[in-house]
Amino acid sequence: MSDLFHFGSAAKSLDADDRYGSDGEMKKTQYIMQLLGFPGHPDTLKVMLTAAEKGIEIESAVVDMSTKQQDSADYRKISPLGIMPALKEADYIVVGENGTSVFVEGRGLGRFLAPRNAAVLADQNYWMDIGRTEVQPHVETLMQELVIGPMGDASYAADNAAVEAARAGLATPLDALDAKIASEYIVGEFSYVDIHFTAYLHLLSVIGEADMLNSRPNVKGWFEKIKTHKSYSGQDIIAYDLLPSLEDIKSNTLADVECGEF
Repeated sequence: MSDLFHFGSAAKSLDADDRYGSDGEMKKTQYIMQLLGFPGHPDTLKVMLTAAEKGIEIESAVVDMSTKQQDSADYRKISPLGIMPALKEADYIVVGENGTSVFVEGRGLGRFLAPRNAAVLADQNYWMDIGRTEVQPHVETLMQELVIGPMGDASYAADNAAVEAARAGLATPLDALDAKIASEYIVGEFSYVDIHFTAYLHLLSVIGEADMLNSRPNVKGWFEKIKTHKSYSGQDIIAYDLLPSLEDIKSNTLADVECGEF
């Protein structure tokens, strides 16, 4: 079996000086983390955004969904159910967006992304549920039919009925989001839910579905603010800048997260 995490700093000894996060005011006890994911996968992008917001440096490598590498024996040794993404720090591995994001936040800098007020926290979690159940499946369908399928097979013909159903399915939750946004961020303060919808709406934008955002003024305004939002940890980095273009997705290019100075 090949070690899918054997790249970058992991190719060096565990106690090598450059296996630690080195930029900004990173903690000496924190190793550079490694991420296995796919640039057209919403959950991968959520983890990258969380890392950038929390001042965590990550080296990224791609698990190619167009060739179903997530179902390979090597990846199944890491994630038995093929769940993506996978994250490693030193000898610790965690898989799935929820676990990886919580781990990154716990190791990161600054205040927690989850709101401290119980009512605002509940509001955040409600909208995250809407994102996971009413938005993400349709985004993944569009990504599969319009991008990932043709990447793996040049003769792939998109299922037009599935594409139109996904577009129609996004209308109601995006209308609800447009009605919800009344201030700078979705629940009033920057939180995990902004990260989740950033991943969804970015992917819609790069695959040619930006009209879904631009036709909803509050969603459009929020998204423009997100594109210039400075790291929540206070470091000189804009998380959105790390997200892939359509060309990056097609070429299996996933950015590393490198944090700047405060």
